[in-house]
Amino acid sequence: MSNATSNTLRSLIFDPKARRFALLGAAGCLAGAVLGELLLAATRSHAPPAPSQAVCLVIDCSGSMIYGDIGKPIGEKLNEVKAAATGFVDRHRQGDSLIAVVGFGKAVHRAASLTSDTDQLHRAIEGLSDGGSTAMDLGLHAAAGELNQLPEEWRDDNIAKAILLFTDGQPDDAEATLKAADACRSQNVRIVAIGTGDADNGFLAQVTGDPNLVFRADTGNFDQGFKQAEKIIYGGSLVEAGAARSGFLRDLVRTIGWSMLAACGLSLALVAGQNLYVHRAAFTGREGATAAIGGLAAGLVGGAIGQVLYATATASAGAPLISSLAAVLVPLGRLVGWTVLGLLVGWGLSWFVPNLARQKAALGGALGGAIGGLAFLIASNLAGAAGALIGAAILGATIGLMLALVEAAFRQAWLEVHYGGKEVITVSLGADPVKIGSDGRACQVYARGARPLACQYTLKDGHVECVDFATERAQVVLPDEEQDVGSVKVIVRASRGAAGRSIAGESQAAGPGIQVAPPPPPRVHRQAAAAPPDEIAPSATAPARTLSAPPPRTPVAHPSPPPAASPGASDPSTRSIRPLPPPPPPRKK
Repeated sequence: MSNATSNTLRSLIFDPKARRFALLGAAGCLAGAVLGELLLAATRSHAPPAPSQAVCLVIDCSGSMIYGDIGKPIGEKLNEVKAAATGFVDRHRQGDSLIAVVGFGKAVHRAASLTSDTDQLHRAIEGLSDGGSTAMDLGLHAAAGELNQLPEEWRDDNIAKAILLFTDGQPDDAEATLKAADACRSQNVRIVAIGTGDADNGFLAQVTGDPNLVFRADTGNFDQGFKQAEKIIYGGSLVEAGAARSGFLRDLVRTIGWSMLAACGLSLALVAGQNLYVHRAAFTGREGATAAIGGLAAGLVGGAIGQVLYATATASAGAPLISSLAAVLVPLGRLVGWTVLGLLVGWGLSWFVPNLARQKAALGGALGGAIGGLAFLIASNLAGAAGALIGAAILGATIGLMLALVEAAFRQAWLEVHYGGKEVITVSLGADPVKIGSDGRACQVYARGARPLACQYTLKDGHVECVDFATERAQVVLPDEEQDVGSVKVIVRASRGAAGRSIAGESQAAGPGIQVAPPPPPRVHRQAAAAPPDEIAPSATAPARTLSAPPPRTPVAHPSPPPAASPGASDPSTRSIRPLPPPPPPRKK
C-alpha cells in the first residue's frame, strides 16, 4: 500500500465526524434496544402465565459413556452427565413443570415417568446404566411416549413439551433416528440436544431441526451445556435465536418491536449528531418527527425481513437438502434483516446530510448493518440479553461509522469551516446549495454574527460557485480560497481528482438576477458582507460588489527624474520601467 493511500485511509478513519457518528450511533441504538427490552419485559409481566413445561431427559448410556477414553476412569463421563442432569432437576420450577427420565444404550430404560418429585428424579438419574450400543431412535420414541402420558390435570393444549437429548456418539441407525425425531416434532415436541466433542453436531442439527438448539459440551463442562439448554427450554431473551415458545406471529411482533425501537434511537442520534456538528439545533420538531418515523419504518422492514427469513430457515432445517446448510441459513436470515435495516437508515440520513448521495449512503448503511449484525449475532449467542445490548451498540457504531466514511471517501469538493481554536468541520459540496448564515433553520451551516443568509456554495460542472446574498453576485472560486462569514472562516477544498477539473472553462450562470464574476486568482482571502447594524436593506443605489479580489496594481513610473546617480547605478524598483540615460557626446581634442 502506497504512502498516499495509507495516509488517505488514516485520515478517513480518524476523521472527527466518523468518531462522532460512531459514538452517537452506538448510544442511540443502545438506548433504543434498552427501551425495547424494557417494553418487552413489561408486556411479559402483564401477559398470561407461561404454559407449563413437560420435559423428558434422554441420556446416552452407551459403552462410550461408561468406558470413556483410554486411561480415564470407567464411568467418568456418565457420572458427570448424571451430576449435570441432577443439577437441571434441582433448578426446574417446582409445581410448574414435570420431568421424565429415559436412558438409552443397547436398550431403552424408562427410569422415571413425568413427575415433579425431586427425590424420585434423583434416584432415576443415578440408576442409569447400559454399556451397549447407541439406540437413539428408541430413546426418542420412548421420550415421546412419556410426554404423551400426561396426568389429567396437565392435559392442556397450551402445555409445552420438550426433549433434552444428551449423547456423545453416532446412533446405531441414523435414518430411523431422523424419522423418530420428525415424529416427535410433528407432535409439537421440541428437541434440544447437547453433544460432546465426539458427537456429530451436524447430525444433531437435523434431529432438532434447528442448529441453534444444539449445544456442545466437552468433558468437564457438561453442566454448562445443560444450563444453556435450560435457557432455551424455559425461555430466554426475547431477541435470542431460538427463544420461540410462542407462535410465529408472536415472535414476529416481538422482533419487529425491538428492531423498531433500536432503529428509531439510531436514526434520531445520527440526525441530531449531524445538526450539532454544523452548530445547529439538534433538530426541529419536523426533523425529529421525520427521523423518528423513518427509523421506525426501517426497523419494521428490517425486523420483519430478518424474522421471516429466520423462521423459514428454521422450519426447513430438517429437509434433506437444506439440513446441511442450516447452520448458515438460520443466522443468515437475521444478518439480512440487520443489513436491510442499515440500508434504510443510511438512505434516510442522506436527506439530512448535505450532498450525501442516496445510493452511497444506502451502501454505507448496508455495509455497516452487515458488519454490526454479525457482531450482534456473536454477542447475543455468547451472552444472551446482555450480549444483545452489546451487539446493538456495535451495530449502531458500525452504521454511523460507515456513513461518515462513505461521505468523506466519495466527495469531490467540500467546505472546511473553522470555528476558532481547534474546531474544524467539513461539509460536502454538490448540486444542493450549502447555505451559511445565522438563521439555523434556513442554513446548513450556522455562523454567529453573519447575516441570516450570508452566502451559499454549490458545485456545478466541476466549478465551486459562491453566491453573496448581500450583493446578489456570484463568484467561481478556486480550491484553498478563504472567506470570513461572521465568526467563522470558510475554506474551499477539493479532492486531488477534482482539483484538476475544477474552475475549468467559463463560469456558469448563477440564476436570474445574479451576476457571475470571473474566477479570482488562487489563495485570495475574502471577507463576506457583514450583517447590517439594523434590518434596513442595503440602498438600491449602492454600487454592486463582487466576491472577487481587487485587480493587481500595475507599477507606474515617476514623472520627475530621480536624483542623480552614478553612470553605472540604477534604482531596482524602476529598473524595468525607466530607460538608461544616453551616453555623453565625445569630447573634442
